[in-house]
Amino acid sequence: MGAYSTASFLRDTVRITPADARRRVADANALFGSTTLTGQPIEAQLPVAATALAAGVISRDHVQVVRTTIDKLPDEHHAEVEQLLVGEAERFDPVKLGKLALRTRAHLQPEQVVLEEQAARKRMEFSMVEDVDGMIMVRGRLSPECAEVLKAALSPLAKPAGKDDDRSAARRWADALVELAHRVLNSDTLPQDGGRRPHLAITISYEQLRDQIGLGRGNFGALITPQTIRQIACDAGITPIVLNSEGKPLDVGREQRTATPAIRAALIARDKGCTFPGCDRPPEWTDAHHIVHWLNGGITSEETMALLCRFHHTIIHEQDWEIVMRGGFPYYIPPAWVDPQRKPIRNTMHVEIAN
Repeated sequence: MGAYSTASFLRDTVRITPADARRRVADANALFGSTTLTGQPIEAQLPVAATALAAGVISRDHVQVVRTTIDKLPDEHHAEVEQLLVGEAERFDPVKLGKLALRTRAHLQPEQVVLEEQAARKRMEFSMVEDVDGMIMVRGRLSPECAEVLKAALSPLAKPAGKDDDRSAARRWADALVELAHRVLNSDTLPQDGGRRPHLAITISYEQLRDQIGLGRGNFGALITPQTIRQIACDAGITPIVLNSEGKPLDVGREQRTATPAIRAALIARDKGCTFPGCDRPPEWTDAHHIVHWLNGGITSEETMALLCRFHHTIIHEQDWEIVMRGGFPYYIPPAWVDPQRKPIRNTMHVEIAN
């Protein structure tokens, strides 16, 4: 047939990927044996797995776990470990079987497993690549223990934000990653970058922000709509910069308009968390939202602000919810498509309201 290898022949005739072709050849050699160049038979490496596969009680993915595990073990352990893993493959899916296989190897060759764990850390990688639609593709690999650290940090932030949270699990984990970054930036624990504390920097003209036209630009090149920038600006410092006709800075004003520590402390004492109806997010997870946006004349004070978690903060800026203050507490007026009567609602998750 003119193919330079069996894997190449499979790839071209069955139209599968090179990796799948190599895997099929490796599985076949292990399950059914082969012959040497002189025609001498080579016994099957996995006769027990071959019988189980032929009977339909295990899958090709199970076989790959058994084969790759056996390949890493000394010959004296092959028969015993194959029998063990094939038996467990009848009870567990390939992912769980892989964990059992690793546990088995950790007992039989602990030093080698430690070396592989160290090598996995060296293969870690992380990249963010801009797609044609402007979205950022996140790609990478983490060693198992480093992934555990990240999952432990993201898990509490990835929980649904109340009964109205219809985000998918994948979306909640993505939002949690961004929330984690916000928290670290706000913690003032990162080393300085360029001589100042790391921060989110977005440039946009006052007129564009006021009239909600055009796009702002982040320090790393992201193009961001004024609507999103208005949401970010709710609980962020603003540095006004005056430019001359050539676009050169004439004056850089001091950071202004963010909620002061005293105001935020007062909001936490009053709201005790996100104020959106049904949300139980604690105050540490919230932004200080201007009920009347500062661009529209709103002022920064306890009486004109409310705590909102990032999920519900986005809803407020994107949907037709309104906020009114009653008795010193924020009440939410739903859009007509949620409640035709638009009855104001207060969040009762953090405090009990007396009758």
